[in-house]
Amino acid sequence: MKFGTLAAAVTVSIAVGLPAGAQDKVMEKAPGNDPVVAIVNGDKIFRSDLDTARGQLPDQYRNLPMDQLFTPLVNQLVRSKLMAGKARSEKLHVSEGYLKRLALIRERLLEEALLDKIITARVTDKAMRAKYEKSVADFPSKEEVRARHILVKTEGEAKALVKQLDGGADFAKLAADKSIGPSKSRGGDLDYFGRGQMVPPFEKAAFALDRGEYTKAPVKSPFGWHVIKVEDKRQSKPPTFEESRDKIRQELSQAIAADLVRDLMKNAKIQRFEADGSAPRLKRIQPAPVVR
Repeated sequence: MKFGTLAAAVTVSIAVGLPAGAQDKVMEKAPGNDPVVAIVNGDKIFRSDLDTARGQLPDQYRNLPMDQLFTPLVNQLVRSKLMAGKARSEKLHVSEGYLKRLALIRERLLEEALLDKIITARVTDKAMRAKYEKSVADFPSKEEVRARHILVKTEGEAKALVKQLDGGADFAKLAADKSIGPSKSRGGDLDYFGRGQMVPPFEKAAFALDRGEYTKAPVKSPFGWHVIKVEDKRQSKPPTFEESRDKIRQELSQAIAADLVRDLMKNAKIQRFEADGSAPRLKRIQPAPVVR
């Protein structure tokens, strides 16, 4: 990865995630091993500041080793310190616009902190495994085939390939040499697929074959002419817990957040107004009509 690309991503992500002034100390520095990594006009930048800034990066950058992120993160935080200092000297930190933005940022950070606290407490390994077991119990078992194919433009080409296969030619090698489909680089391998994933003529022919068999007559589809070989058949299996972990965590987190908002709204007194501040029009508070 080019250093310039990473530095640009760090600059944009921190600028968007931590708007001007968000570096004002919202909370005390955690005691312990939190070394100073830079000092700008007497103002210290701590290692924990880097960790916070790293959390604002997109996933593809956030997961990089810190030794790759260290320099661009420090550079950006130094830049921000310089710019923020200049802004303070021009009294922008007491302007109405800044204070309104800062209030919104503080509320957003509190929202994130609350969700993080609740989700961390509830999305436990036990809770994730319970959800996984339920999903496995509901997982539909279906027949899948693993097939290779050779795609050509004409029926004549396909029939010639069948003759070569009848003579003992290697299917994967023929696919790599003759196929015009994107799977040619894998010897025509399409991996496992279930019903409904391929065009009907291809699917019908593939599921009619036994393991090791290939189509004796070419199969026509909207893409051209196929010669198909079935390598294996199986009943589909659910993904493992480890394969599902991230998805389960995300689903549980989203459900917890939705439940929290719903519960808070039940006990809250909320008044809504029009964009001009006037009382809401009747049509805005009427329930949506039920479509039968």
